[in-house]
Amino acid sequence: MMAENTDGRKYKLIYYNVRGLAEPVRWMFKMAKVEFEDKRIPVENWQEEKHRFEKQMGRLPILCVDDKIELTQVASITQFVAKQLGFNGETEMDAARADEVHELLYDLRLYAANHLKSEKGPSDPDIFPHTVFRNVCNEANLSKKVLMKRSLLYIFPKYLDKINDVLQQSPGEYLAGQRITYADLAFTNFIDICEEMINPDLLNDYPCLRDLKEEILDIPEIREWMEHCSTKSFYPPTVAA
Repeated sequence: MMAENTDGRKYKLIYYNVRGLAEPVRWMFKMAKVEFEDKRIPVENWQEEKHRFEKQMGRLPILCVDDKIELTQVASITQFVAKQLGFNGETEMDAARADEVHELLYDLRLYAANHLKSEKGPSDPDIFPHTVFRNVCNEANLSKKVLMKRSLLYIFPKYLDKINDVLQQSPGEYLAGQRITYADLAFTNFIDICEEMINPDLLNDYPCLRDLKEEILDIPEIREWMEHCSTKSFYPPTVAA
């Protein structure tokens, strides 16, 4: 059953049981103290579950609003929730910068997925971009894991340089102005996963980005949310929202 808020609006987020691309949406709901149903589908069960979502192109995430509206695609869901809950910046330029950073992160993830597409991963290619770093971390062959991590590290500096430039040019202390936007949340979630699974020193050359990430992770609602998880990046099938 969807959680209902004081304004009567109901939300249900359907995604895999990973942090992945939908985690910033969960964080926005928690920071705004908006109730939502957090429906998680185990990655290993996706082949059996996928047929239920044919009308949604067989992909996640899906955001259900008020039992009658369904949104698909990561960007549309994230931007909709950001606008609804006040995480889209104070100006049009703030909103554009937030969109820019979100697209940069998505491009980086897809680049990594394409780079490793020949490596062993989930049988369904729709899942791989959501779990690419987890697959590297779970590689059983240690020599192969080292090579996979090393090859991935070459692609990060170009993107981190650009995101660092965005932060330096921002009129405020955050990536898109003086208030936290979904870009800050998406960046923090993405980098925290990468540091855990690829290299803990990814931000050594980017002290301002590192400070931003640490500030976001120290937000009480996010810190509490993270503590509910069995591990940092892989969730059990059901966790209370």
